[in-house]
Amino acid sequence: MRVPWKTILLHGPTIVDAARKLYTATRRPPDAGLEEPEGGGTETLHRAVETLAAREAQQSALLADLAKQVQDVATAVEALRARVTLALVLAGFAAALAILAGALSVWRVS
Repeated sequence: MRVPWKTILLHGPTIVDAARKLYTATRRPPDAGLEEPEGGGTETLHRAVETLAAREAQQSALLADLAKQVQDVATAVEALRARVTLALVLAGFAAALAILAGALSVWRVS
């Protein structure tokens, strides 16, 4: 299995941008962007609720995108782990074969 380095490198800036947006969104004061009710009217409250719902939807989409990208990176890391394990097994086999070849050459000379 090939590691999708191109995909990992392409998603890197997106992850950083999404993290910055999430950080900025969570650092705002809770009442930022909400208008003060002028007369306690329900229209103002409806707009405030709609603004909050829009922010929640935006943050939810951002977190879903981050979760997908983290899953892609985790998949790539798992593929790397499998390749490293295979490389270690093959290196061990090659070392054992080299030791055997050395022992046979010493045995034939003597």
